[in-house]
Amino acid sequence: MNRYLLGLLKGTIFHPQWMTDRFHLKSKESLKSLRNTIVLDIGSGNANYLDYIHYSNTCYTIDYPITNNKYQLDPMVFSDARCLPVACAKVDVVLLFEVLEHIAEPDKVLSEIRRVLRPGGEFYLSVPFIYPIHDAPDDYWRFTNYGVIDILRKNDFEAIKLIVHGNTLVAGLQMLNLGLLEICRDFIGRNKLIGLIFGMLVYPITFAINLLAWPLLHLPLGKAGNFGYFLIAKLKEK
Repeated sequence: MNRYLLGLLKGTIFHPQWMTDRFHLKSKESLKSLRNTIVLDIGSGNANYLDYIHYSNTCYTIDYPITNNKYQLDPMVFSDARCLPVACAKVDVVLLFEVLEHIAEPDKVLSEIRRVLRPGGEFYLSVPFIYPIHDAPDDYWRFTNYGVIDILRKNDFEAIKLIVHGNTLVAGLQMLNLGLLEICRDFIGRNKLIGLIFGMLVYPITFAINLLAWPLLHLPLGKAGNFGYFLIAKLKEK
């Protein structure tokens, strides 16, 4: 399918990735409670969380120059997350949404986040579990809830909130949609006309899968399989 068209449909049930997107958007509503804080968004991309941030907060965006080129919005600062251009203990809240899986040395990033956060500061994090390889070759990790809590603990963070995104059934349906999109992109790469025809045939199928998933989204079956996790962690005070 056309990337521009998919962009217009993003966040709606008509988008093939609606199942995962709806969970990310819902989890980011936790940001609405922030007031009068200094927020650092690492791997900001298009910073699509801004609608949830109250005007009393001061937000700074950082992204890696090589991977940011696919986004329309430039960050305030280009930087490597393993070496943040921020003084120690100057930030109240750090955001790291769907970034940790793209970093070969995640402990170094968490160490930097620990350094820039003030004591008692909050860390908002989302990571994938069942999700295809993306942004290759810079895609290294997938996390279970046990794994992400353990890596936080080892870096002096305590998870105070964990939200499971989806369940086993909808994760399977979402993977089916993404698999169909992958085939469509492969056809487009070989022949744009054939790819367009295939996309027109596939799109109604992905929409039907979304409709099938809608009632399944509310089933509590997220222990064995899910899209991933959203966490809020606090920096332990020493």
